[in-house]
Amino acid sequence: MPSIIDISFKFNLKVLRISGLYLPEKFKSLYQIYSYLAYFLLVIPVPILECTNLLVQEKITFRQIADSAFLIAELGCFIPKNWPFVRHADRLKRCIHYFSAPIFKTKRKEHEEILQDCIKVCHRSTAFYFASVTVGFFSWAIRPISWKNHIFPTDIWLPFDPHTASKVQVAGVYFYLVLGKGFSSKVLKFWFNFSCGIKILKNNLQFLGEYVDEELATQMHSLSPSEKTQLTYQKIRQCVIHHKHILAFVKEYEECFSQVAFSQFIGSVVIFCVSCLQLTIVDVVSLDFLAMMMYLIATLSEVYLYCHFGTVLYHESNTISEAIYLSKWYEFDIKSKKALSILMERLKRPMIIKCGKILDMSFITFTMILRRSYSLLAVMENYNIELN
Repeated sequence: MPSIIDISFKFNLKVLRISGLYLPEKFKSLYQIYSYLAYFLLVIPVPILECTNLLVQEKITFRQIADSAFLIAELGCFIPKNWPFVRHADRLKRCIHYFSAPIFKTKRKEHEEILQDCIKVCHRSTAFYFASVTVGFFSWAIRPISWKNHIFPTDIWLPFDPHTASKVQVAGVYFYLVLGKGFSSKVLKFWFNFSCGIKILKNNLQFLGEYVDEELATQMHSLSPSEKTQLTYQKIRQCVIHHKHILAFVKEYEECFSQVAFSQFIGSVVIFCVSCLQLTIVDVVSLDFLAMMMYLIATLSEVYLYCHFGTVLYHESNTISEAIYLSKWYEFDIKSKKALSILMERLKRPMIIKCGKILDMSFITFTMILRRSYSLLAVMENYNIELN
């Protein structure tokens, strides 16, 4: 039977291996060298060249400023965004294989149904995300087709004149731009897996009495009340250990993805602003308008998924106490009741993942990003009016 890692991360692992961010057991050092080369050759140069082009130009239009700001914000955020994966690839691998621990293995039919439901939601959301990113990526890449000078979709400093250079040089640099823009591997399926773990934990706590009676019914001999009490307390201890594993994973996840999400959120403020600004500049019936619209949807979906799953984690962890209350706790012994009371005290502190130790992954942060983007858009619109 395939493991939860094979089911949930099959496609993501292929992308991470191609990017050099998932280190295999064999040839580990070579893969590390490959990941560093890919990072320094594909991620860093393009934002630097774009900043150089913006600084050396003497006469620059507002449209050029908007295009440059878009590319610098989009590709510039990749530098701090991908660096944790390159620098600490083992940490990403630990996060992926955290769910292969015995505590997360499903042993009951109810748990298998919960897992299958989470996997379905996971596949649907991931399919939507990759579809939006793919459409946005290729629509942005084919923008020069509708231009009179089929050169590049944005201005950038080049060591040669693209108007007089050979097609091989132009095609090579354009491929480099597109490849550098596509170097971003994200694993958004973590949320589904540990939200699934929380749902299984809630199921174990809510039907704790029923599961104890069911296990006692399978015994060949009758058990004394003290043995039933001992079994109930043992089940509660397993739930506590399960909860500790989830907390440990959330902490590991935050350390691995905190800088990644924070870089994405900060860059998204500029990206949303410049994308909306370009939508007001270009013709509505044009390939440029369609490309920017699709790219805006792709970026919005990425930030939304971060905030959505952070909200789901908060909600699921905040309702574990309700599962305990809905159980037959009143039939348990004093020792088991005290253990559940201690667990409920610990559950008063919900699970919250922070980005850069500052922002929460929640819908509140998502709305804040939209408000900041709109404020920046209003400033740039006023600047555009003053120039005209």
